[in-house]
Amino acid sequence: MAEDPRDFEERWREESRQMFDSSEAKKAFQNVFDHSTSKALLKLADRNVVDKVYGTIEAGKESAVFLADTPEGDRILLKIYMAQAGGFRNMKDYLRGDKRFRNVKDDRRSIIYEWTKKEFRNLKKAEKITNVPEPISVEKNILAMEFLGEDFSPYPKLKDVEIENPEEGYKQMLDRIEELWNEASLVHGDLSEYNILVDREGNSYWIDFSQGVHFTHPEAEELLKRDIENVANFFSKQGADIDPRKDWKRIISN
Repeated sequence: MAEDPRDFEERWREESRQMFDSSEAKKAFQNVFDHSTSKALLKLADRNVVDKVYGTIEAGKESAVFLADTPEGDRILLKIYMAQAGGFRNMKDYLRGDKRFRNVKDDRRSIIYEWTKKEFRNLKKAEKITNVPEPISVEKNILAMEFLGEDFSPYPKLKDVEIENPEEGYKQMLDRIEELWNEASLVHGDLSEYNILVDREGNSYWIDFSQGVHFTHPEAEELLKRDIENVANFFSKQGADIDPRKDWKRIISN
C-alpha cells in the first residue's frame, strides 16, 4: 500500500529535525534533492545506516557528498546523485556498454538509480584489489560509504601531497591498475591525482568509481589508457621517466 504523502511529510518534518546537524545542513539537502531522495534517506535511517547528517563536503553537477554518522557514531559519507544530473547522456552510454547493466530502463530516474548501484558494485569489486572507501549501503540515488579522513576533514588528494619517489609511486599505481584489470575485470575510468587520497602514513585510496566499467565494455581499453596516461602525467611532472603507452599495450596484451 502506497504511503500517504501527508503521512510522509509529517514523518519527514519530525525525523529530519533530529537527523540534520543544523538548519543549514537540512536546507542544503532540501534545496537540491526531491521527495524521492528524502524517502531514500529515511529508509537508510530505518536500516540503521545513518543517524546524523552534516553539511556537504563536495558538490558537483552530478552529485553532492554529505558527511554523516551512523547510530554507532562512525563517520560515513553519503554520495547523492541528482535526479536531473547534467551527465545523464554519458551515464546511459557507460551503462549500456557494460554487460552488467544492459537491461536498464531508458527513463532518467532509472538511469540514475542504476548508476548509483554501479558505483556500489564497482567499489565492492575494487576493495579486493586496492584501498577504496568501504561501500556500506545503497538506496535509490544515495550511496553510503566509509569516510576516509580525520574528524571532519578528508585525507588530502594526491595532487596536494609531496612525492618523494615519483617513479616508485607510478609503479605502485600501475601495479594496482593492472591488478584491477586482470583480477577484478574492472577499469576505474576516471583515475587521476584528483581521485586518489593519501593518509598520514602514505597509504593511497582510490575514490569516485562511478565511471568504472567491466573490461568487456567497448570503451574499456581506451578508459584504461586514459587512466594510465593521467597517472603517468602526474608522476612525470614530479620527475619520473616513464612510458605510459608501452605500459598500456603490455597490460591489454596479457
